[in-house]
Amino acid sequence: MHYKDHITGPSSAMRRPWVRAAAGLAAAGALLAGGATAAVAAPAGHTQYHRHSPAIKLVVTNPRPGDIAGAGGDFTVDLIAQAQNARGNNLLSASNGYRPGLNLPPAATFGPGQPDPDAPGLVVTLSTTPQAAGGPNANLAGVFQLNSVSSHNGLTRVINDWEVGVPGFFGTNTRATLTAFLVRGTAPGMVTGHERPISNVIHERFTIGG
Repeated sequence: MHYKDHITGPSSAMRRPWVRAAAGLAAAGALLAGGATAAVAAPAGHTQYHRHSPAIKLVVTNPRPGDIAGAGGDFTVDLIAQAQNARGNNLLSASNGYRPGLNLPPAATFGPGQPDPDAPGLVVTLSTTPQAAGGPNANLAGVFQLNSVSSHNGLTRVINDWEVGVPGFFGTNTRATLTAFLVRGTAPGMVTGHERPISNVIHERFTIGG
């Protein structure tokens, strides 16, 4: 397991300790049903999608749609990326950068507007992200602290976990939309709407607890 707790470059406001280390990984949940989607060119914040056959299925195990997540603005997000076939196994392989690891402040790899160093194709945005952290189009994969890799029936499963550590930073008693998907290679720091997902695209609404 890789443990990133050192600074490898100049300090940046975008690498402030927005979150603290999570206590552990959520258990694997049932996989999301339905077809996957691929992005087509569209303005930032207004990505359009059409169906295609997925090699990877992504599911949010926490929070679930309609949940009141956490309390006092402190909540967790847990994702599972599940390969559906041999191509999915290859896309989620260690050779493509998917590996167990901890990404914690003050590592240079930690912060909003950055990819996850141990799940490089992960894209996660939250509609309530403040401009201080890049706004709603900022990729929050860089603040996911815990990454785990396992195999189920010969198919690779990657689990990603984020615990918010600044209560209220993303709102309290606030409706939020979580968007998540994977892309080939390294994900962008800012989502433009021109991304080409290799998984289904999740749009999930929940309430950040007060």
